[in-house]
Amino acid sequence: MRSTSEITCGTALSAAPFQVVCGGSQTTTYNPGLTNTPQTVQRSGSNIHTPCVSTLPPFAFSGSTSFTSTTNLSCLSLTAANTGTDLITWSTGRTSTFAYNRTVTIVQGQTVVTLTGYITAGDFAGATAVETITSVNLDLAACSTPQGITSTYGVSELTITGA
Repeated sequence: MRSTSEITCGTALSAAPFQVVCGGSQTTTYNPGLTNTPQTVQRSGSNIHTPCVSTLPPFAFSGSTSFTSTTNLSCLSLTAANTGTDLITWSTGRTSTFAYNRTVTIVQGQTVVTLTGYITAGDFAGATAVETITSVNLDLAACSTPQGITSTYGVSELTITGA
């Protein structure tokens, strides 16, 4: 078994506990814009995970996730729970697959999306992961217009913990 000082971001879990914490942001666009009426929408965006700090080398790095999907959405479905999988690409050139359950709550007018799950492949495989994305107040009046809500933005925090 390797010692903790030999473990790198490219290594699966070791016996030593570790934690990775990343700040960041998420931007999502909707085409056509979200309205109160469900319709087929192209959803695309990205999560930027930076800075990331780790208790294992490398101690500082960054990551990103891009996503695109076509689905039936409305302003009302933004708070629906679901599941998903994201591929995180790290600045080290390696990746992690994050499988999660998504829940949404409204806290003091802000939308808080929580993704809770596991890293199922790649760097940190087997670790638990939690990402929280807090979006600024949505202009819900825009849901009643023909243009609708065309984008959302939020700040995020991703925590990966290995036992």
